[in-house]
Amino acid sequence: MTTDIITLTRGVPPAEAFPTKQLSICFDAALEADAAVVLQYGQQPGYPALRHALANEFAVADAQVLVGNGSLHLQDLVASLLIKPGQVVYTEQPSYDRAISTFRRRGARVVGIPLEPDGISVDRLAAALAHEVPAFLYLVPDFQNPAGATLALEKRRRVLELAEQYGFWVIEDIPYRKLRYRGEDIPMLRELNPARVITMSSFSKLLSPGLRVGYMVAPAELVAAVTKLAEDTILSPVLPTQAAVAEFIERGWLQPNIEKLKALYRPRWQAMAEAVRQELPGAQQYIPDGGFFVSVMLPEDANYQNLVGRAKEQGLVLTPGQAFFADPDDGQPVAGERFVRLPFCAVTPEQIREGVRRLASLI
Repeated sequence: MTTDIITLTRGVPPAEAFPTKQLSICFDAALEADAAVVLQYGQQPGYPALRHALANEFAVADAQVLVGNGSLHLQDLVASLLIKPGQVVYTEQPSYDRAISTFRRRGARVVGIPLEPDGISVDRLAAALAHEVPAFLYLVPDFQNPAGATLALEKRRRVLELAEQYGFWVIEDIPYRKLRYRGEDIPMLRELNPARVITMSSFSKLLSPGLRVGYMVAPAELVAAVTKLAEDTILSPVLPTQAAVAEFIERGWLQPNIEKLKALYRPRWQAMAEAVRQELPGAQQYIPDGGFFVSVMLPEDANYQNLVGRAKEQGLVLTPGQAFFADPDDGQPVAGERFVRLPFCAVTPEQIREGVRRLASLI
């Protein structure tokens, strides 16, 4: 049995990615400058300086920004506000597993629309909409979790046209957007038409997940309603971490930190892309231009039965693929057992090459 364990499960940053010393400085500065606010109840929409910085970034009013305890918490609040029991929510297929479980917990039937190399199938989405209009459509348009796919510009426009036509919200979840390793940015859905878009992101991938600082940008009326729900749920946001992030941005440290992360992650992304192409040539491959994940859909004739269990015996820890799949839009069985998400940011190029080699030997 292999003794060295290679973990290819969660999309987490490695310890060496954290700007520890700079964050320590920012916490000290925030506490010294504004302790009466930072250590007190209040500021339910989020720490004012951080809200203002985000409003400037997205070119909106402060009232259109809510900063909360991680983007998943905000997604949960939005879901509880917008979903009526039994109502459908559409996602990409596959999609972020925790988003699927969150929406289901709030009473939704979560239906997945097939994902293509350039993002969600707009034709299948249009067909689903003709049958049933959702509470919202949930998308990770840039370097998608779990597959890695990026939604093409023309598809972004078409999705927004459908949102206007049928009158539903589109949640664009963009935690990976700023981690692009090649190519040019595609406009956010918000930039194309903000009227029906709820933009969500966080600083988990850019600074630290332990900070639990996420945010949403949406029409002021929706932000106000979610803020009230948040206050009823948690009383007050975690202001010390929000204030530290505001200080980090104010000092001009965020963009240089993002460039450091790109320099750290780019060789790992390249190693994963090369390993997948070399070791798994028969699989359908999603090789993104950024983010945290490469993924593969194994061929139907591959030996994928009990893959996670057999991989563990070889010292390779994988995430079961089924969790990333919502209910199918066409009633046909989903191919979750053949799907493998391969996060690369928290492992070295050497571990990546050996991990994919082990995976290939099992199928």
